[in-house]
Amino acid sequence: MDTNSRSIDPGERFRSRPSNAFKGLISWLCLLFILCAVSLLLVFAVMVLVSPGVTEYATDSVHEFAGSVPPYLEQFPGGDIVREEATDLAYEYGVKIASAIAVLLTALILVFAFRQDRRAFEAVVARWLGWIWMEIKLLVIVCFGVFLAVVISMRTPPLIFTAGVLGVLLLYLLCLDVGRNRRFFGHNIIHSVLLRVNDFHSMTTFQQRALRRAYSVSVMCAALALFGLFGYGLLVNVLPSPHRDKLALTVPFIAVVGVIGTVWWYILSLKRDLRDWNLLMDQITEMYGGNLDAVNHVPPTSNLYDCAMQLNMIRTGVQKAVEEGTKADRTKIELITNVSHDIKTPLTSVISYVELLKKEELTPAARDYVEVLSQKTQRLSVIVQDVFEVSKAATGNISLNLEDLDVGRLLKQTFVEMEEVIERSKLQFRVDIPDTPMLVHADGQRMYRVFQNLIRNCTQYSLEGSRVYVSLVAQSGVASVSIRNISKTEITMNGEDLTARFVRGDQNRTTEGSGLGLSIAKSFTEACGGRFFVRTDGDLFVATVQFPLVGGEQVQI
Repeated sequence: MDTNSRSIDPGERFRSRPSNAFKGLISWLCLLFILCAVSLLLVFAVMVLVSPGVTEYATDSVHEFAGSVPPYLEQFPGGDIVREEATDLAYEYGVKIASAIAVLLTALILVFAFRQDRRAFEAVVARWLGWIWMEIKLLVIVCFGVFLAVVISMRTPPLIFTAGVLGVLLLYLLCLDVGRNRRFFGHNIIHSVLLRVNDFHSMTTFQQRALRRAYSVSVMCAALALFGLFGYGLLVNVLPSPHRDKLALTVPFIAVVGVIGTVWWYILSLKRDLRDWNLLMDQITEMYGGNLDAVNHVPPTSNLYDCAMQLNMIRTGVQKAVEEGTKADRTKIELITNVSHDIKTPLTSVISYVELLKKEELTPAARDYVEVLSQKTQRLSVIVQDVFEVSKAATGNISLNLEDLDVGRLLKQTFVEMEEVIERSKLQFRVDIPDTPMLVHADGQRMYRVFQNLIRNCTQYSLEGSRVYVSLVAQSGVASVSIRNISKTEITMNGEDLTARFVRGDQNRTTEGSGLGLSIAKSFTEACGGRFFVRTDGDLFVATVQFPLVGGEQVQI
């Protein structure tokens, strides 16, 4: 059983089939026509039972419908007296009565043929009736009761038939409303007013003030209009005739001026709200840009003053959260720095003793153990040094020796010193470094470490047997070093995440590495005044280092 199924409202089904709306309307009108006809017959039957003298009136009405008069009556068309024969009257009666019966049968067939569309249309009509307050419906019923009492007291047959038809239609609509609208008695004026009051209280202060202002302007304009109309009518009837018209026009003129002034005041208030709104938007824009010191200066008389104060409190909260986050990050970095510094001293002693063990006469197995111990201690020393350096770079305590250096020459020197590592990697490096000097202002030692980390990153994580492309170009006064390689494992992170601390591209950690190489490269590059960013495209890894050329000179490559 499908528990998600729901019953389809006939009105919804009617709205979902707009092509059958005309059928539903025709069937509904035919139903109203049949109800009116039946109501006329019922009223006629009741009148015959109550007052037999009505039969003569009904007979005359039937003759009028048939287009003739009784044979015992004389007609005077054109002044001549004409007597109708019985055969002619029978023929005319038969044709017109048969036509009326045919119309009723056609209407009955349409009612049953399109009953589904009619029910859907009735649902729409019931929904429209549901929007009317119960008090208005009761007022209509009371008015009809008064009209029916007047008609009965007058004993006029046409009015009685009319009242009967209206009564049947009113009863039909009332049954339709009660049968389909469950909240027939709940939708009243008091309930609607209470809902509007609750909605008003649930609104913000700005919405409440805006609504009060709009309602005040509407009421004021309506009052001025009524003042102008009644004042003009009163003065026309009271003032003497010589200057009556001119003096009476002063009241509508004053009313028009008042309406214009009221509307102008409303426009000015909206303009003030828009000005204060722009102040809030400017503050939001500055806060989005990182300026948490931005403060709005909305006056206390403004409708947006509460919103402005809340925005200022949000700014204070965000600023406090940022400061706490920065403080926590600084504490964490200081802890890492202290721990790294405390580890370096015993680690140095361990490395020294390992070197001393290498000089001793050892068995081959013991010498292998010492060699493994030496490798692991050297790796641990590198990791501790990396952690120490990245901590100093994050806290801004890094010392720099900035100078003008040729970035191309530094890059070639790095490749020469790492030639052994590159040969062991079995990767093919395609290096494109022009001979033209490109001077940048940076720390040579730090930048050497940046290029060293990038090349080592390629040798550890590149696909075996693939090619690594290294290029140096100058464009628009900027020297750009780009290193591209294909990763041997799937890259599931974006470039920004890869430059975070302790993040490795090889999430399975099957290769050696501390996850600090790219973070150190980015920290050192930015500390020297350059830009470092990483881009990934599938398994393609691209690292770019950019520095402005000294003097902003344009180098032609």
